[in-house]
Amino acid sequence: MSEPHRTHPLASATGLFALALWSFYVLYAAFSYPTSLTSVRVGACFGLIACLAVIFNFAYWRAAVLLASSVYLLLYVIRIVRMTAIANHLSFFSGLSFYYSISWRVTAGSFEEKALLGGLLHAYLEFVMPVLDVGLILVILISSRDKRSISSIG
Repeated sequence: MSEPHRTHPLASATGLFALALWSFYVLYAAFSYPTSLTSVRVGACFGLIACLAVIFNFAYWRAAVLLASSVYLLLYVIRIVRMTAIANHLSFFSGLSFYYSISWRVTAGSFEEKALLGGLLHAYLEFVMPVLDVGLILVILISSRDKRSISSIG
C-alpha cells in the first residue's frame, strides 16, 4: 500500500508563514549571539527544528512548529512574569502595565542607541513576535482541523 501524496509545506500559506517567522527569529538569535538572552537561544533552537521540519517536508512538521511556538510562548510568559515580579509592591496586572509602559521607553532607547534597525528588531521581538506566534498556533490548529474533517468525509 502506498502512502498518500502529501503536498510540501512550502506550497501552503501555513508552511510559508511558519518558515518566515522562525527563520527570522533564528537569524536574529544567530547574529546577536554573544549578547542574546538564553531564552532567545533556546527558542531559536526549537525554531531551527521547526524550519528544518518545514524545509525537509517532515511528516509531522505541524507538530514541530507547534512545539517551537509553544516553547517560545512559555519562555516569553516566564520572562514577562519574572519582570512583573520585580515590582513586588504592585499587583500582577499593575506590574504588567508597568512592564509594557517601560518597554516602550526601552524600544525608544533602542532606536537611539542601535539606530533604526536595532529599534525595529527590539520592537518586533517585544511586541510583534508574540502576536504572530499566537496567530501561527491558531492557523496550524485550524488548518489541521480542516484536514481532519475533509479526510473523515472522503
